[in-house]
Amino acid sequence: MARLLMLLAMTSLIFGACSGNSVSTDEFRELQNQLATVSNERSQAMEQNEILQDELVLVTAERDDLAEEKRLAEQRFVNSSVSAERTGLIVSDPASYGSEEEVLDQLMEYVAPGAVIHDLAYGIVETRQGWFNTLFREAVDAETYVWHKWMCSDGSQGGSLWTWRGTNVVGEPFELIGISLSDYDQEGLETRQTVAWPYEHQQVYTEFGVGP
Repeated sequence: MARLLMLLAMTSLIFGACSGNSVSTDEFRELQNQLATVSNERSQAMEQNEILQDELVLVTAERDDLAEEKRLAEQRFVNSSVSAERTGLIVSDPASYGSEEEVLDQLMEYVAPGAVIHDLAYGIVETRQGWFNTLFREAVDAETYVWHKWMCSDGSQGGSLWTWRGTNVVGEPFELIGISLSDYDQEGLETRQTVAWPYEHQQVYTEFGVGP
């Protein structure tokens, strides 16, 4: 509307000048000022629009990033939960899954390359060796009973509380309570497992019948 009024005013001035009517210098300058004001307001509006467009792009990108993070977290949760569940089934009844090598091969399907088990009493070993030590080492005849487990909402970490009981390496009965904390990659494969005990390490060695 302002532009239309300004155009009409300019047209009137032009026709007035052509018809011999004079236009004062003050009136002309006033029109120039009004034109400059309208032009400035238009430029500011365009700049503000560009700023809003840029902000919209940023907000949209942030929204998309959050949506992707949520999708990846949900997918890792599913993958990690499957790994933890299937590993638990194998460990709780290894005899049902074949020979020692077959059991270890199946366990390693849910483990990332280079993964380790860090037993706070016995040290760090490659995961396959760690499972061998737990399930098949020397004369050990034992079973693991998991009585509580959990998984973080993004699937990055999980854990379990369990009891390990049976006959130790020197033929004596033993029973140990422990906790395992596992880290998982985006595919839900275990990258590291930390095993902790609510005992002094020497008691663990005594119960199991062997030290580190």
